[in-house]
Amino acid sequence: MMRKYGYLPPSLRWLLAVRQTRLSVTGDALVLEEALAKRKPEAFVREREFAIVREEGSVHLTLDPRWGQKVLQKGWAVIHPLARYMAGAIPPQSLILYAPRNEKELKTIWKIIQAAYCFACGRVGDLVLPDTAW
Repeated sequence: MMRKYGYLPPSLRWLLAVRQTRLSVTGDALVLEEALAKRKPEAFVREREFAIVREEGSVHLTLDPRWGQKVLQKGWAVIHPLARYMAGAIPPQSLILYAPRNEKELKTIWKIIQAAYCFACGRVGDLVLPDTAW
């Protein structure tokens, strides 16, 4: 995503890194810095990877279940097939966001990725999903 759609904003460079995912799929992983990645394991796709942007533009991430339900209801994502058919293989709140088709959809996907970042940092509590007006 960062290679295809721009660059990582300077304000985020100290919070996370972008690297090739260590999963079998090809994509860029958004990786939380170790000092911040001390939350629940279900907030991560793998190790400190909280989102994986696949080559075709879809995004694999996890969200707080309340947030994930809203994203599903709005049609921005589907439940990851392995979460549905192989219970325990990956967290049940794992989602696959559809690849954005235009700039407007990319902005929405970015907001959902920010929600995954908040979940990975443990900053859920009373936070409102970054934008519920989708």
